[in-house]
Amino acid sequence: MSLERNSRPKPGGTNQGGRRHQSGSPRQQRRNWSTEAKAGIVAEALMPGVNVSAIARAHGIAPQQVFAWRRRAVQEGTVPGNPESRENASPLQADANAPLSTSLTVLSLPVAAALFQALDEAGVRYGIVRNLATLPDALAGRDDVDLLVDKQDYPAFCAIVNRFHGLRGVSLSCHDNVCAGREDWFVPDFSCGGYLHLDTHIGVRVGWKFRKRYLAFDYSAITGWQRTSVNGVSVPVVSPEDEIRIAIARFAFRAWALPWRRWVAISGDWKDQLAKLPAVPGEQGVHVAECRFGRTGMVSCRIRQEGDGLAVDRRDLTRLRHSIRQMSGFTGSGGIADPAVHLVRKISYRAVSVLGRLMPRAVPAKRRLGSGGIVVALVGPDGLGKSTQVDRLTKLFRWKFGCAKAYLGTGEGTGWWLRKVLQRLVFRHRRQLKAAAVQSDNEAASQRRGAKQGILGAGLAVWGVLIAIERYAVVKRAHRWATRGLIVICDRWPQARRSGYLDGPMIPPKLSLVRGLAPLARLEQKLYQKMEEFRPHLTLHLVSDHAVSDSRKPGEISKEAFDARLSLMAELRALDKDIRVVDASSGIEAVNRELFRRIWLSL
Repeated sequence: MSLERNSRPKPGGTNQGGRRHQSGSPRQQRRNWSTEAKAGIVAEALMPGVNVSAIARAHGIAPQQVFAWRRRAVQEGTVPGNPESRENASPLQADANAPLSTSLTVLSLPVAAALFQALDEAGVRYGIVRNLATLPDALAGRDDVDLLVDKQDYPAFCAIVNRFHGLRGVSLSCHDNVCAGREDWFVPDFSCGGYLHLDTHIGVRVGWKFRKRYLAFDYSAITGWQRTSVNGVSVPVVSPEDEIRIAIARFAFRAWALPWRRWVAISGDWKDQLAKLPAVPGEQGVHVAECRFGRTGMVSCRIRQEGDGLAVDRRDLTRLRHSIRQMSGFTGSGGIADPAVHLVRKISYRAVSVLGRLMPRAVPAKRRLGSGGIVVALVGPDGLGKSTQVDRLTKLFRWKFGCAKAYLGTGEGTGWWLRKVLQRLVFRHRRQLKAAAVQSDNEAASQRRGAKQGILGAGLAVWGVLIAIERYAVVKRAHRWATRGLIVICDRWPQARRSGYLDGPMIPPKLSLVRGLAPLARLEQKLYQKMEEFRPHLTLHLVSDHAVSDSRKPGEISKEAFDARLSLMAELRALDKDIRVVDASSGIEAVNRELFRRIWLSL
């Protein structure tokens, strides 16, 4: 069975000249994209580990179009950047019948095979109804899996997904995908450090983009299912005939054309599906798709190929919309109410999107977890990869959830602009200030303090207060983001148990006895005590040997200081039994998978 299907076209984007174009016109899409532009996009899509949907959004075109171009390039042996011709290409490239997943070496997540096998063994009636062209990437955790589940088997489906530590997502009410009978489920794969996105439908609802209130198809309405295997994952997929029927019903309310035109265009690559439909006698190149909706009778839609997409007869689409409304029990003012509600919701959605761009994280995320947000803190000595892991985890969770990162250190990470400016001015004295924080606990060193040491002490006190104010603001901001449903991953977290270590107070106890600096010391202690009230929901301690830290950041931290930090971390774990320990001696990938597992199980 061919997987070259593009059943979910996206809205139009921007062409190379910067003008907006209508995504429903395949001819216009072909005019806007030259051969060189297509080759560049295909070259990006062929890079390992890329998100093809993100590439499509960046260029303003439908993801299915990118998949079609990529598939064609591999089949024809004209992969961009490959100087070999089709005759000299490898057998894998020369074989036009080779599966897409094999040609592009896209590996499915192991949890995909286990999940669908469990659904089959439990007798759950389900199938994949859309986005079949992106199925290899979807099973690899790089796109959505559009799943239709029989309503009677929905409880069994939820029980099986929960067994695999699946989580349910929540979308903004003004988002276009919020409708009855549709849910987002996410299933993790701890062995690979990724997750599947199951776009689950109890029934396929159609209508305007922001007004999908008509239930057009359920599981029993699909006349044919076909079994296919993608990278060892066996799944039932909808037949080509039913796939094209679903596509026409979905776009019956959204596709449009000029009033005097008979044919309404639907973009996508539909050559294989169209060939399976019966032809209309007497009309060359015209096929017919028959749809039955309840007791409203059969509706026949005349279809013809237009470029790479389809063109449907306008009168047939009108009858199809009327039949769908009648079957769903909606009559009368639907033709006026639906566009009006769609327009209001679309304006609301665009306003929220613009507000989110102008004020990042000031509004709830487009999609968030049903259990709410969470604050995660990664704590450990220098050189154990905290910043690297925070960046990787943020990118991983941000693919589908609202996710943000926060930095609470004093290094090169993001921070308050005033502190960054002062840090550049006194960067040469950074090590001296750190040394003053440690040496001030030594009585002999305190007695030898001269004028220079006094100036450094005063500077350290002011510096410590500025850092405390910044950390307090970041801590409060992280919890504020979490209340809006974000997953907040923090690089470091302040502690008030010991000065000078692990992002604790910077003013040493002996220095707080100096006249004029005592108020600053008390202010700093007060800020850190307030920070103790805002504890992370999950704290992960990265531990390892000093040799690992020194190999990654040579000379950054001495063994004595490294051991002192590990000792303080042990004290903190003794006080808080919920702190989890992760061995950072392994490679970056292994540590990332373990951190992902710990965070996911805490969501």
